[in-house]
Amino acid sequence: MEALNIVNAIITEKLIASVAEPRKGPPGHGLLVVLRLLLYALFQEIFSTRHLLKHLAKRAFVWQCLGFKSSPSKRSVDRWKKKHDIIITRIVEIVGRDYQQLLHSEWTILDSTPIPDNEDPEGKWGYTSRGPFFGFKLHASCDEYQVPLRAVFTTGNVYDSTQAEKILTPTERVGGDAAYDTQEIKKACRAQGSKPYFVHNPRRKGKAAKKKTPKLLKKVRVCVEQMNGFLKEHVLHYCWTRVKGFAAKATLVLLSVLATQALAIWNFKKFGYPSIRISEVRC
Repeated sequence: MEALNIVNAIITEKLIASVAEPRKGPPGHGLLVVLRLLLYALFQEIFSTRHLLKHLAKRAFVWQCLGFKSSPSKRSVDRWKKKHDIIITRIVEIVGRDYQQLLHSEWTILDSTPIPDNEDPEGKWGYTSRGPFFGFKLHASCDEYQVPLRAVFTTGNVYDSTQAEKILTPTERVGGDAAYDTQEIKKACRAQGSKPYFVHNPRRKGKAAKKKTPKLLKKVRVCVEQMNGFLKEHVLHYCWTRVKGFAAKATLVLLSVLATQALAIWNFKKFGYPSIRISEVRC
């Protein structure tokens, strides 16, 4: 199964050693096999722990190939789904950097997308160009191939500009909408050797003083919007409302970013192009 090969190729012992602290307490399933299982479940569109355990019970070779010595319990899987968002954020950054070493991206395009859930008690009110929403946000950057480079998950009330430096990567050009049109972000871009291209924010001097959007940015700005749509529709199938709580939702959404990165790297090494079509590896 290609999904198993992709997961094992991305989540390696070297990667885990770079982000995880030495395990304390009684022996158990290590972080390596835990993250492999969670990522594999996402590739297979298995969002329910009960369905995942049924899947493993019928396919013992899967948990063996992922590195487990025995099939995990429901209690363990439920716990894993709520506790690894911080580590996955760091892994996304590392895998994004590895991807950029393979394919030298020209652009870093910044954006955020709402992860609405009116019934999650840990959500917050936020605003987008379409109006207010209640829930969370995924702040992410991608390149001109719609491949995510970095990502941060926050509550809905966090301003986009405050997360910009966390999702910047050192490419030739950096682009984004008017939310990122600040002197601080432009300075951070130039400090890493990037040329900033942002939609002009007219709020400071009025709409009469609004500048035209750079032509270069117009050509690639749609890439980050398409990436956000791909993550939410094709990878997650809008299933984030099935889990409640910040950590659980962050883990799920950030796993979708990691899965897309893994696809791009796998396909680039195999075919020479960073395709992110997840339907080709799902069965």
